[in-house]
Formats: sequence, structure tokens, C-alpha cells
Amino acid sequence: MRQRLINKTQPQESLESTETLESLSFDSELTASRMAMSDELIPNVLPVKPMSLHSLLFDSNISKEAWAEGLKYHIKKLTNLLLNDQTQSFDQYLSSEFGADIPEISEERKKRFAEIDYRPVLQDLLQTAILIEHSTIPPYLTALYSIKDGTNALASQIIRSVAVEEMLHLIMVCNVLNAINIQPSVNKPQNYPTYPMKLPMNVDFFVGLETFSPNSIATFIAIESPSSPLVKAPKYIPAALPKTSLTQRGAFVQENNFWTLENMKGFIMENVHTIGEYYDVLFFYITFFQIIAYYQKNGSLPHSFKDLDQGGIFTGSASKQIRPEQYYGSGGKLHAVEGLAGVIAVFQEIKGQGEGADDSIFDVDPSQFEEGVELAHYFRFKEVFHEHFYVGGDYRPFTDENGMMPVSTPPNGKALPVDWSAAYPMKANPKVSDYTHKELYEQGIEFNKTYRRLLDAIQDAVEGKQSELEKSIMYMYALKEQAVALMKQPLDAQNNAGPTFEYISL
Repeated sequence: MRQRLINKTQPQESLESTETLESLSFDSELTASRMAMSDELIPNVLPVKPMSLHSLLFDSNISKEAWAEGLKYHIKKLTNLLLNDQTQSFDQYLSSEFGADIPEISEERKKRFAEIDYRPVLQDLLQTAILIEHSTIPPYLTALYSIKDGTNALASQIIRSVAVEEMLHLIMVCNVLNAINIQPSVNKPQNYPTYPMKLPMNVDFFVGLETFSPNSIATFIAIESPSSPLVKAPKYIPAALPKTSLTQRGAFVQENNFWTLENMKGFIMENVHTIGEYYDVLFFYITFFQIIAYYQKNGSLPHSFKDLDQGGIFTGSASKQIRPEQYYGSGGKLHAVEGLAGVIAVFQEIKGQGEGADDSIFDVDPSQFEEGVELAHYFRFKEVFHEHFYVGGDYRPFTDENGMMPVSTPPNGKALPVDWSAAYPMKANPKVSDYTHKELYEQGIEFNKTYRRLLDAIQDAVEGKQSELEKSIMYMYALKEQAVALMKQPLDAQNNAGPTFEYISL
């Protein structure tokens, strides 16, 4: 059902800006291109089953192509079950994959898995997840800070809410690292994004520091693109006002071991096009290592979620977890992680806020709430870009018999006023080295010191000093004041200065 496409004309809107109209074409083409790649490489409808999970994990006589195809299938199968809370179906899946008729694991394979060290692999992949989340925060804050005071109140509210939730995502990935007893790192030079940059996935666009504009919002839409080409259409309620707020096995080859960091990252770089897909693959890898840990301890394979939830790779101290009462941000729910169930809750929150929950434009199931439900990030940014809300619109012409519409369908609800001209003309991707004037240079340095102190506070918190998070509120206020002061300073006849978010020693 999720792969079925609808060949209908998208709603036409009268956009006031020619620049916005040109960007609309870019947005539609980009979304269609990304959806086509996503469907081809990690399809939402399961392909013909290529091999058993047991063979994927333990058979050393398969080709790399068959390994990759098997990985695609079981990533989608496993994440569809566990990230949708279908634990009973997952138990049935495990029992069928690891049933009594499976072949015996070879002694050589047992030896190889006994030598596997999951720590450097998951450290690398989870730190990459932190970098992905971190990479979105400065661009979102830059666009937010560039909006002139007293203008674009609704757009500012939307961008601010997403930036705060990205910070929440970063902290929750740190919780996952701490749960498996690996120290997270957020404030070292290697943890800083360098703009412009591509996200560490198979993407065709660059992320950078830009002023508030149709172009920057189109980039944000690309960042938050969902994996599924279809989404549940909002119900049409006249006069409703919105509240803002894999293939056959390969031929026999010599014994191979594809479960290495190089191969696992290579699969991501070739096959992953969205942040949601990255978390799907990462979740499968975490579950893979948990299965191996269970086998090493018990000498048998797991047959239920209960077998995998606790113990195994989850050896971290609960005292390092950041819990909801210790987090002072707004938007979203922070989850502590002490086992696989906690990882599920974290990844559900991250994916739901980014691309929508349960094929919905909302970040949670809207049927559970009467009011205050927010859209997923992708759809919030599309509201700004198209200058209309989703809720209250009529999507019946673009909806199939199952109530699904293409995610590329723009909102056509009540107008969302946007003044694209009410933003400082900041130079894109500035560096402190661009600021030859002494006072301007010093302002740029002070901003970067404040941002470093914000990251230091988060670092202290994820190391067990959770009370340090209180300082983050103070630093966020200071960042805005310093960023706006930079954006008011002309660099040349066309561009002003802006924040650079560069690493600095204190």
C-alpha cells in the first residue's frame, strides 16, 4: 500500500514571490527524486524474501551482493515490527528465523563472532548520528536568528520548535551511547559540522548556514524528507482553523565476513537517503550486536523480544542517563535508555518528529490527542515554504481510496503569512577569517565561545553531571543576541556578517 503512487496534478497556489515559485519547482523535483531513490534501495513494501535472518548473520558463503540484499529485507522487516511496537509479531519473526530446522553454526563462524567488538562499530555509527543531529542545529538557528524582530512570528515559532527538538534528538542519541557504556562526545573538534557540507549519507544536496529564505527552507525540507512516498491525508473539515503550536542467494564464494565497520558504513553510504532510513539501519545494527551478545552468553539464539531487551551490549550505568525531569527544553519527550526498549522509544521519537509517525503528517498519532498536536519537521517546513497550513485544507482530489496522499502534496489550508524580505542579508557559510575588522572579528569569536560553552554544558550532562543542562537556556539566549549583533554588521554592499559555529578553544 505504501508504495502505490498517485498520478495527480499537485494543487496550484498563487505565490507572491517569483523566487518562491522557482523554489517550488525545485522542492517538487527534489522530493520526487529522493522518493524514487528511497523506494528503489530500501523499499517500504518488502521484496521477495532473499534469505533467512540466520543465513544473513551466520552464513559465510554468500556474496556481498546477496548480503546487501538480505540486509535491506531484514532491516525493513525488523524495524517495521519493533519501531511500530509489534513485539508479538517480532517474537513470531524471530522464532521462524531461528527455528529448530536451522543449520548448525560452524565452529569457524562461532570463533569469528566471539572476536567481534561491537564497541568501535556502534561508537562510530552513533557518533555519526550525533553529527547528523548536530549538523541541522546551526542552519536552523541561523535562519531563525536572521528573521528581523517583530516579523514572521509563525515562521519563527516553527523553526525554533524544530531546532529545540533536534537538540533533544542529540541528547537522546547520547543516552543510547551511555546505555551501551560508550562515552558520547559532542564538544570536540571532530564533533563540529563544517559548512557547507553533505550529510553522511547518500544525498545530493548541501547543508549550510544561510539567511531565512525560500532556498534555506527548501534545504530544511530536503534534510527532513520522509522515507515513505505516501502519507495519511488530513481529514477535510470545512472552516476548521489550525492550531499553531531482497533477491536470490549469490553463488558460492570463499568465506566472507561482511559484519565490519567498513562494510556496514559502506551499506549506509550506498543505500541510505534520509535521516529516518539512517536510524532504521542503525537500529538493525544495534539489534544485530544484541543477538550476537545473547548467543555468546547463552549458546543459543533468541526467540523473543524479552530475550533481547536487557543485558548483552547494554552495560552502561543508569546514573549517566539524562531523564525527562533533567531536560529543560520544550517540544518532544526525552527517553532514558537502559535496554532495547529504550532504544526503540528514542528512535520512534526521532523518526516521528522528523518525518511523521504511523504514516501521518503529525509527529505522534493525532487520534490520541484533542489539541496541541504538532506536525513532523518535514511538514512544518513545507508550511513555511508554501505559506499555508496543512490543517484545514482539502486534499480529497489527491487522496487514494486508502486515505493516502503523496508527501509532495503542498499544504492548502489557511494562509501562513511569510515576509521573505524581513531577514538580514547574511553571507552564506561565513568564517571568522572573513571578518578583517577587529571588532567584527572579536564578535565572531565571542559567539563561537558561547556556542562552545553550550556544547560543554551538554558534554558535562552526558558524562553524569545532568544539572549542567540548566546552563543551556542561558547560553541559548546569549547566542541569539550575539548572532543578531553580527547579522546587523555589513561585510560589503550585498552581504552582512553572521554566526559561524566554528570550533574554538576556551
